Amino acid sequence: MLEALRADAFGVPLRDGARAACSVTVSQDLASLREAWTALEARAGGNVFQSYAWCRTWDEAARRAGCDAVARVVTVRESGRLVLLWPLAIRRLGPLRILRSFGEPATQYADALVAPGGESGLWLAAAWQAVREMRDVDAVFLRGVRGDAVIAPLLASRSRFVTRTAEAPFCDFRNAQARRRSGRTRNTLQRNLRNLAEAGPVRFEVAAGAEERAEAMTEAVRLKQAWLRRTGRFSAGYAHPANAAFLRGLADCPNALVLRLRVGDTTAAVEAGLIHAGAYASLVQAYDARYAAQGPGRLLFRHMVENAAGLGIDQLDFLAPACRHKSEWATGAMPVRDYALPLRLRGWILLGYVRHLRPWAKACRERLGAALTGWGIRPSEREAGRGQTERAGPTEAGPDENVR
Repeated sequence: MLEALRADAFGVPLRDGARAACSVTVSQDLASLREAWTALEARAGGNVFQSYAWCRTWDEAARRAGCDAVARVVTVRESGRLVLLWPLAIRRLGPLRILRSFGEPATQYADALVAPGGESGLWLAAAWQAVREMRDVDAVFLRGVRGDAVIAPLLASRSRFVTRTAEAPFCDFRNAQARRRSGRTRNTLQRNLRNLAEAGPVRFEVAAGAEERAEAMTEAVRLKQAWLRRTGRFSAGYAHPANAAFLRGLADCPNALVLRLRVGDTTAAVEAGLIHAGAYASLVQAYDARYAAQGPGRLLFRHMVENAAGLGIDQLDFLAPACRHKSEWATGAMPVRDYALPLRLRGWILLGYVRHLRPWAKACRERLGAALTGWGIRPSEREAGRGQTERAGPTEAGPDENVR
């Protein structure tokens, strides 16, 4: 028999007087939390996707696009001090109201910021109780819960609600293995670089300043959309009306890193992401199809690996899922899971949709897109595009591997 989850369904005991020990609030105003939010970031660490800058940039881009979600930022305070912040938002799926990570579909990891020390289990239980009390929410959909996430203990016993299991490869540049490559790989990259130089002078650039980063990001979006059309792929992230403005907004962030590979005056490849606490999240990779055979994305990424220390990168996160061209550079991988958690009886519709209907619909859409695109592309061009997706860069093989 179907049933909604109980408030204590995650096995975290709700101690008597938990509400008295913690002050729990749910806010829709990000700006009012800015000072306390950024102060908690400094103490808690965490990943960039729960940072104030990330959420604010998405909020502004979504509002300009006329598709702003209803923010539900859950906060827990102890003795007046902010100790937990969980940025969430309500989005509609047909008749359902789904609580998701703030910034979906751009946000790659679902998590909360929690102050170190103290009673984190109690704070998480109080935050979950606040979620359960949202009477206008049918289900919670959490995409990209890392094995080391703060919220992972809440979900560890709920394996029947897992809708995807994957791995997020990473490269720790403090590990000597991160810079070691086989002789065959080095020879291939050097040969590609020489071949690329035949088309014009090759330059590796770091976009300096917000204006130059925004220009390069705009180029990356254009090239990525061209790749999607060329391959008949679909990306919910790139299809979102706020995506282009959001990525340009990220270029304004002081921790943005945008690299370009130029051949003469032409941009052959772009790599863009954010550095947060020494960890670089690789968000956008794109390349010009004219240079596909030389693997410009892979060359650009090798340049970043070799200059990681100077760029302020200790660890690179490829994000999920794992693919061959990511594993080539990885020194490890973190397990990642998605969860669809019904809070009301009709919330079970979400579980069936995510597990069965959505994968089928996406596969049909991509087959149709590939068939339609194929009419206007010569086979040789399609093969060049396919080869490049395996060689060009850390996440070029799939449209939903980064900004979904």
